[in-house]
Amino acid sequence: MLEFRKVELADRSRVEEYLRKSDFRGCEYTFGNLLMWSDFYGTEICFGDGFCFEKTGGGADTMFIYPYGGGSVETAVTQIREYAAQSGLPCLICANKVITQEILQKFPDAKTELYRDFCDYVYSADDLKNLKGKKFHAKRNHLNRFYENDWTYEPLSAANISECLTMCELWRAENVTDGSEDAKDKTIELDVVKRSLKLFDELGYTGGVLRVDQAVQAFTFGERSAADTFVVHVEKALRNYQGTYAAINREFVRSLNGRYKYINREEDTGAENLRKAKLSYNPVFLEEKFLITFLE
Repeated sequence: MLEFRKVELADRSRVEEYLRKSDFRGCEYTFGNLLMWSDFYGTEICFGDGFCFEKTGGGADTMFIYPYGGGSVETAVTQIREYAAQSGLPCLICANKVITQEILQKFPDAKTELYRDFCDYVYSADDLKNLKGKKFHAKRNHLNRFYENDWTYEPLSAANISECLTMCELWRAENVTDGSEDAKDKTIELDVVKRSLKLFDELGYTGGVLRVDQAVQAFTFGERSAADTFVVHVEKALRNYQGTYAAINREFVRSLNGRYKYINREEDTGAENLRKAKLSYNPVFLEEKFLITFLE
């Protein structure tokens, strides 16, 4: 039977070894997301049968992330089903489109549903870097306003992390209103961002910082998922200048120097404004995720 436990920073090298074997593009298939959000989602891991298994939530809200590594679909699903049955938990698996199709072929009693709110938006790195054509006309206008300022871009590193942490508090003052409906969610997110910055090197993140008149106005960071895909976990900007978000987005992708074909900017969680913003950058596809259950 699988034996789950809390994920730890010391698990990074082993988890990343298993992630590379599967080469999935989803944002959940990154060690940084796994560790930094593990307390919030109640995520636990288990190694076995060539896989790293993950489960989130608890009780009736338990969900299993399709495991990564070097084993067969039959083995992975059978192990999860047996664990769920023996533990008295629901057997709910989240998987990408390719794996979902394989599960449907191997398990006739499987049922699937598109998990739309958690589908990742995946963009062409060249599109984000060059912003060519009519579809990016509005973005170029925003950028032109920003580029009128005395701006600089630099890699995010130990030399400027303290300034980024300071910017987090400025961002909080601009965006978090005590007692508002979304105050709790934004505070949780910002706490994760700050912990991520403090463990930036240990997590192997790559990021960038945008300044105007030498003051930090935006930062971003993330990590690779698949060999051809970089996942942007965080992008924060202050409101002092028009086009700051567009500029940090573009300059960071430029700094990656063509190492990745795709940029995964994660999901919208069903938030209407966020969905509109992500669609405005013209994703080349959604990394679809499906919820899989089984007939009793």
